[in-house]
Amino acid sequence: MKRKNSFFLLNLGCPKNLVDSENLSLELMKLGLYPSSDPQEADFIIVNTCGFIEEARKMSLEYSKELSSYGKRVIVFGCLPKRIGVDKVKKLVGADFVLKDKEDVINLISLNLQKNGSAKWRDLNLKLPPRLNTLSPFSAYVKLSEGCSRKCTFCSIPLIRGTLKSRPEEEILNEIKYLATEAGVKEFILISQDTTMWGVDLGKKREEFFKLLDKISEIDGVEWIRLFYVYPDSFAEKLIDYIASNPKVVRYIEMPFQHIDDEILSAMGRATREATINKIMDKVKEILPELEIRTEFIVGFPGETEEKFEKLLNFTEKYRFSWLGVFSFSPEVGTPAFELWKKNPVSKKTCERRKKELMETWTKILLEKQKERLGKVFRCINQGDGKFRTYFQAPEIDGEVILKFDKKGNFSPILDSPFCEIKIIDFDGPDLIGEPTSTIY
Repeated sequence: MKRKNSFFLLNLGCPKNLVDSENLSLELMKLGLYPSSDPQEADFIIVNTCGFIEEARKMSLEYSKELSSYGKRVIVFGCLPKRIGVDKVKKLVGADFVLKDKEDVINLISLNLQKNGSAKWRDLNLKLPPRLNTLSPFSAYVKLSEGCSRKCTFCSIPLIRGTLKSRPEEEILNEIKYLATEAGVKEFILISQDTTMWGVDLGKKREEFFKLLDKISEIDGVEWIRLFYVYPDSFAEKLIDYIASNPKVVRYIEMPFQHIDDEILSAMGRATREATINKIMDKVKEILPELEIRTEFIVGFPGETEEKFEKLLNFTEKYRFSWLGVFSFSPEVGTPAFELWKKNPVSKKTCERRKKELMETWTKILLEKQKERLGKVFRCINQGDGKFRTYFQAPEIDGEVILKFDKKGNFSPILDSPFCEIKIIDFDGPDLIGEPTSTIY
């Protein structure tokens, strides 16, 4: 039976958007709305959009336009209207409402419910958790801050989300305590635009980040802490030392280098250079060789010659990154790099060729690494969908561990447990194939 006052929420974009969508869903449920998995059955259709680069904006517009044709009350909000403007989005997709922030969505629906005399709104007897987690039963994203105060010339994030705004320590710890002790979450993936800058806007020294990690580690139930969006400056060297001292921080970080050539890094407005990046990587080799690094590169940035691109290839081959994302330069209106692009563009054809060549180089490295993993046993976390992940696999982007069972066994204890020891017997691209051992947690 169809429930009155239901909503369908489509989330697009990064993990930070997912956390925003989870928080919005919770607030709407507090108003008495019910989540629906079918947009055709929902009273409200809500789209949380991405506006970071052109490709993401096109996807957001396509989904929003499609859902706006369903004949429902459609609300489009988030990074897309913040980036290109409310009126432009409304004109392009035909949604009933286009808003910037999730708070605007909450206010709009609350007023709608009051106007229509809904008895459900502000149901004080409604028992809801302080935080929704939709990632998986045992893993959750936790946002440390919003916005970014860096001056990367290619990036539109400060235009969309503003400067750095850190969450208070107590708020972060209380959220993690609930997820760990009440919701059964074991893995906490710390996200922001610039994770190791947490607290700087609150007057804290950067080393306070380590104290925050210490406090998270002491919370009952916390097993794995995963770090995303680590900026590769000199502070990253201190972070490597810290990770080596804290067994709960998994030996994995996502650290976007973007490039390795000094002229390109300078034009990008990056606060790091080749010497610093090499120093970070050499330190990893020296004191924490098991640390697996995911990084991202931009090819085709204005001024990138074949020689500079060759340096990027050599850098990749030298350090054999565990995971790599390669993006063609996206000229973003309003950013300094857009002006550089107008004066000295790299053709789309060249960008795509370089992207393909770099990914082919890295794919060979991945193949070698996957072969090295054969026969090894890893402690893996349960994703709740019958698949698992090792410590060097982040959710949604780094492949999975697919279990191969002996048909005679009873597998329910394994599939219900947060962790399992798995022996790797094969692989398929980025995915690993393994057999569970008798050890479960």
